Amino acid sequence: MLSRLSRIKRLMLALTFSLLILVVILVNSFERLAMSVANEYLVEYNTQINELSIKPTSMHHWQFPSIKLTVQNSEISITDLALFLDTDMSLLSLYSQPLSSNQVMSLIEKISVKEIHAVLNPGVLTHEGKNVDQQGPTLALDLDKLPQINIGTTSLSLAGIAASALSLTVEHLTLDEDGNLSTAISRHGNAIFQLDAHLTKKQWQVSSRLVFDELYTFLTELAAQALDTSALAPLLALKQESERIGLVLSGTLESNATLDLKSAQLESSHILKHSSLTLMQFDQLTLAPHSLSSAAGEPVAQDRVKFDIAGHLADLTLTLEPFTLEVSPSRHQVNSLLALLYNERHDKRIIPLIATLLEPSTSTPMRGDKRQARIDEQQTIKLIFTLSQPVDYSFVAKNIHLGHAQLMIRDAKVDAALSATDLSLQIPTQSQAFELTSDWQFAASREQTWALSSLVPDEPSSFAASFADNKTIADIRLGASSLSLAGKITIETPTASESPQFRLSINPNLLAQIDSVELVPHAIKQDSARKSADSPRFQFELKHLKLVSHEELVMTSSETSPLSLDIPRLTFSIGPTRYRHGIQTDVASVTKALSFDANSLEFSTLAMSRIRIINSLVNESLASSNLESNSTSTSKLTLSAFALESEDVQFIQSTSSGDSLTVSTAMTRLTSLDPLVIKRITDSADKQKQPIQISVPPLNFEQLDNELTLKPVPSAEKNEYLAKLSGLYLSLEKTSSLTIADLTAEAMSRVLTENPWKNIAHYELNGAEVTHHYIKNHRKRTEKLLGLYTASLSQTLDWNGVKLDTHENWQFDGLEFVSEHRLRPQIPTQANSSRLQLTGKLNLDSDLGTILSLVSNNYTLPKSLFITGDARLQAEYELNKNDHSTQMSIEFTPELTSLSGSINELPFEQANIQASCHYQMEQLNQSSSHEPLGTTISSLSCPDIQFSAAAFNPGVLITNIKAQADFSVSLDDKIVTEKVTEQAKAERTAQSPDVGKRPKSALPESLSAANIQMNASGDLLGGHLLLPEFNLRLHDKSHGYLVLQGLELEQLLAIQPQVGLYADGVFDGVLPVDLVQGKISISGGRLAARAPGGLISVSGNPAVEQMRLSQPYLDFAFSTMEHLEYSELSSTFDMAPNGDALLKVNVKGKAKGIERPIHLNYSQEENMLQLLKSLQIGDKLQTQIEQSML
Repeated sequence: MLSRLSRIKRLMLALTFSLLILVVILVNSFERLAMSVANEYLVEYNTQINELSIKPTSMHHWQFPSIKLTVQNSEISITDLALFLDTDMSLLSLYSQPLSSNQVMSLIEKISVKEIHAVLNPGVLTHEGKNVDQQGPTLALDLDKLPQINIGTTSLSLAGIAASALSLTVEHLTLDEDGNLSTAISRHGNAIFQLDAHLTKKQWQVSSRLVFDELYTFLTELAAQALDTSALAPLLALKQESERIGLVLSGTLESNATLDLKSAQLESSHILKHSSLTLMQFDQLTLAPHSLSSAAGEPVAQDRVKFDIAGHLADLTLTLEPFTLEVSPSRHQVNSLLALLYNERHDKRIIPLIATLLEPSTSTPMRGDKRQARIDEQQTIKLIFTLSQPVDYSFVAKNIHLGHAQLMIRDAKVDAALSATDLSLQIPTQSQAFELTSDWQFAASREQTWALSSLVPDEPSSFAASFADNKTIADIRLGASSLSLAGKITIETPTASESPQFRLSINPNLLAQIDSVELVPHAIKQDSARKSADSPRFQFELKHLKLVSHEELVMTSSETSPLSLDIPRLTFSIGPTRYRHGIQTDVASVTKALSFDANSLEFSTLAMSRIRIINSLVNESLASSNLESNSTSTSKLTLSAFALESEDVQFIQSTSSGDSLTVSTAMTRLTSLDPLVIKRITDSADKQKQPIQISVPPLNFEQLDNELTLKPVPSAEKNEYLAKLSGLYLSLEKTSSLTIADLTAEAMSRVLTENPWKNIAHYELNGAEVTHHYIKNHRKRTEKLLGLYTASLSQTLDWNGVKLDTHENWQFDGLEFVSEHRLRPQIPTQANSSRLQLTGKLNLDSDLGTILSLVSNNYTLPKSLFITGDARLQAEYELNKNDHSTQMSIEFTPELTSLSGSINELPFEQANIQASCHYQMEQLNQSSSHEPLGTTISSLSCPDIQFSAAAFNPGVLITNIKAQADFSVSLDDKIVTEKVTEQAKAERTAQSPDVGKRPKSALPESLSAANIQMNASGDLLGGHLLLPEFNLRLHDKSHGYLVLQGLELEQLLAIQPQVGLYADGVFDGVLPVDLVQGKISISGGRLAARAPGGLISVSGNPAVEQMRLSQPYLDFAFSTMEHLEYSELSSTFDMAPNGDALLKVNVKGKAKGIERPIHLNYSQEENMLQLLKSLQIGDKLQTQIEQSML
């Protein structure tokens, strides 16, 4: 029994050993068999298993502790691979028939790997390595057929390159039976990418995380290797391009996405955390955006930026959530950014200008101050970009929509903000045209005063050059300023192939204003001998400059159509303006001061204006399309009707010696009635040969409440001249056109001759008054020099290119007359000097009362002057002027008719004056006359002056008066100068006590030749009064004779009848007359009675009777005159210039009752001026004239 048991044990042991040997043989055979079977399937993928160890747990659970295989020359080592196979699978099926890769994958339920080490062939980075899967069947992704996957750490490196230099690690890769997929990629323990997904048949949910810094580092390490990385070319090209332009992106991207597989709807959310973009080429300027989220109703910035991608897979939309970006660039960073603005079309000077505007507001640049420079360097500005509403981008429609975004500049010299609202951008495609529309707003301001020269402190010449020729102005200082405007911009093309069309609009709320503008004078270096207070000063300041638009401004443009700018109604206003300027005169002790003040200045357009500009591209397009039509293109400016207005303007010019001139006006307005149009025809490529057409509209100009005050050099009289003008009105009635052929000098000289035009001008003055104020005898006096209630002129103008013809209708306080003129100018050229010829005619026909009324408003006329009648004046004149001389000739014929009235109560009737006169003047300039101021020679002659009057009664009635005169006078200013000089020398030699008083008028002494010859006749006292010849000398004694013929003594006594006095007889006589300085004297006058004499009777005269009683010795003399028949009566008459006259009478005859002849001598002294006045008794003289006219 025991032996049997031992034998059984031995058999069992042998069997067990045999089974063990069989198992070992089977296992070894199965590994080789499995490798053989697997390699058959893997050969088509260029993959072979080199080493395989199998530890089967069951027929459906296989352990592979170690697998080494080669895939495309890449060595892969797998540790602890576990396969869980389908329980319905038969291993014999693997040998019975070949299976596809999908069928093989369907047989595996789960795959588990502890660790994978892969040393990859560098060829995987090439295009061939990327496309290796195209060599065999494609593995389609079918979640139902995918096994569960649980892969541990997978290390990836390249053959020949140390892992420390270049490697990646897949931390894990899992896929469970619920479709949860998870993986993570790292580099040297630092995460690069992480993915978690939940994959179902209906929906995929994915979340991922990408670290840009580690990705960038890995790409840098990869690019540093000498490898063919064509498979990663797009990614590496993006890296190289970012390096070329100096962009470094850091931070992480966290994404969450949900895809509905049935509806193909994608919803994804992406967040950039702790992200920043560094601009290396701009001095490492770093941009770090922050998202805006609402907390308690206010936006709060967070260190993240969020964007979403959602929609159908065929129509996805990118939405960028609100964020803010704030940077404080240094000056070096600002300057590097501004370099982007420059190109060949831009002026380099704009860069330092903008750089200065972007300097910190508190900086005070002073050259040589290193400490201040370090302080300024630490100060920075702020650039803030805020996206306050989301941005949407459609990938299919290529359309971007922005709700609101704003770019702000703070803490700079000029703070500014630019914002866009409702922006829509259509990116052009084959079927979509380019289009951009947006509402925009711009605002800029500065609170502090600043100088324009500070805008370019490093290049002073660029600013100072404009003032190089100005020794007064050194700089311009601006006060607090602001600009605010908003509008809409549109850029579009009809189709994607055509050129874009541009449209920009500015809303009516455009507002720009500057609190003040001040001109800064040059610093004046004071001489030690002069006080600073004596130096001339300069000051110019404007307050409250403001520009406002009242309508929308629109600008449109395209490459094939003109640039069009529709300018709205604008108002540009300036508040109080102040100007002060001290000027040193040629006299060291005298300075001149100028001042100008205006309360307000305003320019406004009354309607829309338009600018149309043809650029070079448009010209080429139009030229190619208009070769046959010969049409032209024009650039055009249409400035609407406008108004320019000022209020309370005052100008003062004064000197330190005391004289001054002040001009003020309450209101000035210039208004155009139609648009001003300027056209430039651009059909020629040569800019110098592009004609310009200008259309000047009708204009109205008015000034109200004007005053002018002139104070001469102070004197004891304190003279002051004051001129007032209530209203001044000017207007042009028609539109005028002007064409400039081109901009060459020759063409500009022909502008006047090539542009005929016609127009009508109107001028009007209201309330003109000029007065002279002075002190005399310690009393203030006022003298009226000019007074006009209204004056107007209507003038037609006709220019035909050679001459200007005008016709004028004048009116001065009811006085009307007309005139005509013709002006022939000659523009100076190299061959010819300038010349000017003016010819004219004047015709006046008016009643004399209107003229006297006009004169009485300007000058004081005698109160006893009263004249009625008619006045006519016809004149023809000619003026010729050239570079050497000026010549004037005037022919005029004044005529006064039907004159009646009285002068100093001396009446006259039916007087007529006619004359024909000629005036000639020639003025030679300095170069022609060799005199310091040139010479002027003039002459006036009236060779035939006719005067007649029906009656004149200066105390003795004169009728049938006729007179003829010949007047001529000449003036030579050379002689005047010589005589004035001699007089001055004589006064200094004699030390006249009148020195220092106002000099006497030199006019009489200035007449080198004055000649007035006249004769007159009239009926007097029944006889005749003759002035046969009289030569009137203005600067010397004038002498003549008055001839009396047939005067009746009876009529002489009848002028003033006396009781008991009678005389008759006829007398003749001659009175030698001298005229000196306006005073008449008579010396050696003779009067004699004609034969046979006459009768003198004195009887019953109370005065005579009284004398006979009081003086008995005269009784006989008076008794002889009671009835004296005289046969001879003669007398002599002498009169001094003051009117004292001596009359001596010699009478011979027979008295009644006395036989012997009577010889009587009588003398009488009387002032003739007083005597004539005594004869002017009330209306008696006028009554005598009226009776004589019957």
